[in-house]
Amino acid sequence: MWLTLLLLLPQLLLAQPESSTIASSSLSPIEPHVLQITESNFNSTLQANDVVLINFYADWCHFSARLAPIFETAAIRLAEDLPKSAKVRLGRVDCMSELELSNLCAITKFPTLRLFYRGHPLRREYRGKRSVEALVEYVKEQFKFAIKRFNDMEQLEMINVKRRSVIGFFDNRKKPEFAIFEQLAERYKHDCDFYQRVGPKLKNVTYTQHMPTIVYRPDTARTHATDELFVGDMTNKSELEAWLLKKCVPLVREVDFSNVEEIIEQKLPLLVLFHMPNDMNSVKDFKSIVEMQLSDCGQFNFVTVDGLKFEHSVNHMGKTHRDLPLIAIDSLKLMYPYPNFKDMFIPGHLKQFVDNFNSHHLNPNLMTTNTTIKDNEKPSNSTFRYLGPSKYRYTLIGHDEL
Repeated sequence: MWLTLLLLLPQLLLAQPESSTIASSSLSPIEPHVLQITESNFNSTLQANDVVLINFYADWCHFSARLAPIFETAAIRLAEDLPKSAKVRLGRVDCMSELELSNLCAITKFPTLRLFYRGHPLRREYRGKRSVEALVEYVKEQFKFAIKRFNDMEQLEMINVKRRSVIGFFDNRKKPEFAIFEQLAERYKHDCDFYQRVGPKLKNVTYTQHMPTIVYRPDTARTHATDELFVGDMTNKSELEAWLLKKCVPLVREVDFSNVEEIIEQKLPLLVLFHMPNDMNSVKDFKSIVEMQLSDCGQFNFVTVDGLKFEHSVNHMGKTHRDLPLIAIDSLKLMYPYPNFKDMFIPGHLKQFVDNFNSHHLNPNLMTTNTTIKDNEKPSNSTFRYLGPSKYRYTLIGHDEL
């Protein structure tokens, strides 16, 4: 008997892997939590899901390597937390293998996180904390309805006067204008607050006499502007989006440490108003003059900042909070203070200041070489240049020194 078992033992050992292979092959393969996205499945992935968060990475980038397990865990957590009906996908693109796709998405640093909602990219990329909790919360936020509904004009008193708002009046939900409004609200919900009313005309409200109607309400705490009606074709999505982009992403933007990185990444010089936190009159006046005089100056970013939060920049120019409000050009190399804030009320004076900078900036030979300039009058080094994408957070590609 023992001899028989010993003779059969090799056959039993050889048979065991074969049976295991057969058993395992009968199981369906487990779908990865993070989908590898290529040019061939990019569009189909966007079309098949409502929310797609994509990690554009490079294998050799150590920041990408750090993010990979966090991103994978976030995908697992979302699969556990969200209902199965939720059309959510976390994906990743190897930018070294998918150069065309990387260029199409304008990737200039690794890792870059972009969210696509119903096939369209959000205007802003994700720049928040790289933790499982933060990524999960960011994806879940996309399921919050972007539009606040209201029934009467009194309810619009809740509008935040420090935020830009877009208000839509519709008589029913079946018209194409309604669907277009909701699509664009999702795309620009981080730039404007959106409100919506569906119902019959309201007495003594001219906006509702011809519906559908869309009204832009500016951040009245920060501007002299008033309500503006969209007079274009509401069934033309491109036309409406161009109008929304102009209103929700205005010429003069408020900058803080949460959004300064994306502005510096554009590598455009800044015309900056430094103001005291409660000095909204200076902000309103600055915005009005810039919009009147400099709206055609495309190679600039016009921003306002809290002079106390950015006091380091103020001090760097040899100024203090007592000198606020203060205007300066930051070329992302040097800072040039505007001589006197009140001079901007002289017609054309601020524009001449910007034009003079442009002449010098485009032709370095025109820069002053007067050696008699006092040290405290020489332009100081830029402080904003260090607030762009950091080499301690990203691997930067195609980023020349500013």
